[in-house]
Amino acid sequence: MELGFIGLGRMGGNMVARLLAGRSIRVVVHDRSEEPVKALVAKGALAAGSPTQLVSMLGASPRVVWLMLPAGEVTEVIYREVREQLGEGDILVDGANSNHRDTSRRALECAARGIRLLGVGVSGGIVAADSGYPMMIGGDPAAYAHCLPLFQGLGLDKGYALVGSDPSAGHYVKMVHNAIEYGMMQAIAEGFDLLQNGSVKGLDLPGIAGIWNHGTIVSSFLMQMTANALARDADLSGLAPFVADSGEGRWAAIEAMEHSVPFVANTYALHARYQSRDPNSLALRLLSAMRREFGGHAVKPAGTD
Repeated sequence: MELGFIGLGRMGGNMVARLLAGRSIRVVVHDRSEEPVKALVAKGALAAGSPTQLVSMLGASPRVVWLMLPAGEVTEVIYREVREQLGEGDILVDGANSNHRDTSRRALECAARGIRLLGVGVSGGIVAADSGYPMMIGGDPAAYAHCLPLFQGLGLDKGYALVGSDPSAGHYVKMVHNAIEYGMMQAIAEGFDLLQNGSVKGLDLPGIAGIWNHGTIVSSFLMQMTANALARDADLSGLAPFVADSGEGRWAAIEAMEHSVPFVANTYALHARYQSRDPNSLALRLLSAMRREFGGHAVKPAGTD
């Protein structure tokens, strides 16, 4: 098996290292940064100076190129360059968190050249480097079958599958997965906020997280991450209350609205992230002002704790 792999960031580099450790797949890599390329060459990869050169270094038929880049313009630029180098029967794998609508368009553009596109939603984060990556895959069943050694090398048992023959299916399923993740994270965070600030004081939050990870209904990967974070810093005093989003939760909320599907918990979690980014929110200040106006409630002047 042979693979061209473009994008060696937090997940991509670890994914290639996992494939190389299996010693059965020849991997040609490219990244705009030199350091991750050098690190993987030391582990047995071959380096390409550009996406075009990477494709030219692939001798197997069909040629397979995997993109693992940030969703949006970065993926679009590299996708177009690689698409122009591939041809009839070749397989292009998009492992980025691409919008499923972009995947649908790209699949049609690839099909016009005889290229088969597989959209792969990759989960597990950086910790999956050791355990294996869950993968939700959409696209042509024959292309999936050809790439099965890659999925077997990267994934964990029963943790990957072809979820639909539409190339956008994998990214669509990953989008919904990440939106659910937002809701679960918000529920856990709010629960621990109540434990910290409720009527019973002095609770051992790291210890509670540990208990909840052993056989309780809420035990989960996210609860394990909660326990790890609290074990390092029990009051998280070193962190600002700012929560970013990578796009999938927003896309899923829009999708739900367009199809009149109730998506309350996950949409709320998305908006809570937006709210976290503006400590001087006009909306929150206006809420305080309204309470003062109609009820004479006390307010806090700006700059006070």
